[in-house]
Amino acid sequence: MTVSPWMGGDSLEPFLAYEERGVFILARTSNPGGADLQALEVGGEPLYGRVARLASEWNTRGNVGLVAGATHPRELAHVRALCPDMPILVPGLGAQQGDLEAAVAAGVDANGMRALFNASRSILYASGGADYADAARAAAEAMRDAINAVRGAGRLW
Repeated sequence: MTVSPWMGGDSLEPFLAYEERGVFILARTSNPGGADLQALEVGGEPLYGRVARLASEWNTRGNVGLVAGATHPRELAHVRALCPDMPILVPGLGAQQGDLEAAVAAGVDANGMRALFNASRSILYASGGADYADAARAAAEAMRDAINAVRGAGRLW
């Protein structure tokens, strides 16, 4: 489940209590308007950084991840640096035109793992014709192969 941290840790606790379930907390979303709040300076750091630090504290059951968009690879790298061992959901590839190579390099952990890359519209709407299922499969496989090519290039770790 993806949740907003806006109301604080106590409002997230009912979700975090299910230790066998993963919870992704919004930190730095992929949409341009996310900067309206997420980039605000709070105590000497951007709000998304403070959210990442809090999420790390809330991760007492090992079931918390963060959302940080591929459209902002510098911010994604900052989130990864703050939370090196947490999973990160990385939206913004495909239709939002996030930089795949930069996002993979910034989002994976030291072992080239712990990042879940998301490209919804570019796969879902790969074709509007009768071949939509085959086109979606081909788009998903192409995205997977592109991500793995960057991961396997050896320049990440």
